Amino acid sequence: MDVTSIENIAEYINFSESMLGEYKQRRSAEIALLTNDVSLVTEGYCFVCSKKVIFHTDFLYSDPNNFVGNKRIPNWRERVVCSGCKLNNRIRGSIQFLEEKLKARLNDKIYITEQSTPLYSYLQNKYTRLYGSEYLGDKVPLGKIDLTTGIRNESITKLSFKSEFFDFILSFDVFEHIPEYTLAFAECLRCLKQRGTLLFTVPFSKFDKNNLVRAKIDENGEIEHILEPEYHGDPINKEGCLCFYHFGWEMLEQVRQLGFTTVKAHLFWSKKLGYLGDEQILFSAQK
Repeated sequence: MDVTSIENIAEYINFSESMLGEYKQRRSAEIALLTNDVSLVTEGYCFVCSKKVIFHTDFLYSDPNNFVGNKRIPNWRERVVCSGCKLNNRIRGSIQFLEEKLKARLNDKIYITEQSTPLYSYLQNKYTRLYGSEYLGDKVPLGKIDLTTGIRNESITKLSFKSEFFDFILSFDVFEHIPEYTLAFAECLRCLKQRGTLLFTVPFSKFDKNNLVRAKIDENGEIEHILEPEYHGDPINKEGCLCFYHFGWEMLEQVRQLGFTTVKAHLFWSKKLGYLGDEQILFSAQK
């Protein structure tokens, strides 16, 4: 897995300028995969399945106005799905980064902020000290398990775990749904062991310095929409989950200010591995 690690927007701008030729080649390779059908299949190698597979791509979550000629561009980040493990582009890449770059061990204590997903099932079958959860609101006390579903209830802004407990915390597209997201990052810092790592993804604008606020909670505790409401899929709520933020490089500095020692963005692309979309991006923050 070839990865480029970046710490701030100045580094990214320099990097992206040096990659203009490569980006053009990647774009051409991706466009060549497209058809006029409602979906497409490509062959490649899945790191999670450890074998050659078929990747399925459709146009769910894609921009309806994003075309090249008469070919619509899919949401590569979300919709390059392995036929074997059923995991998409960004999740497969995150697992490979965790295992190849961060060297996660089978007996490491790992917490992931989900429990009703194929990703949780994969990790549960591999790592012996895995903890998962969903946010169930007031249906179950925080830190307790719903006896009907077996799901643990946690709020990432007020975790029930003791301090310095985990080697890794994993969170994929969660922080953007939290109005006070810095509290969530602070809780992850508290619960990580020294030298422990938070690995996460969020909607991110690579050329934006500042975070984009889409919604906020007003002084009366009500949701105030600043931009058109955007809802993301939620495994336990069919209505979806409101997105409060799209993040920019400001986020990395905010995470550093909380006390994380090393905070980086990691960029990767691979046609063979099904990591399409110019480049994918994930983040690590080490305590």
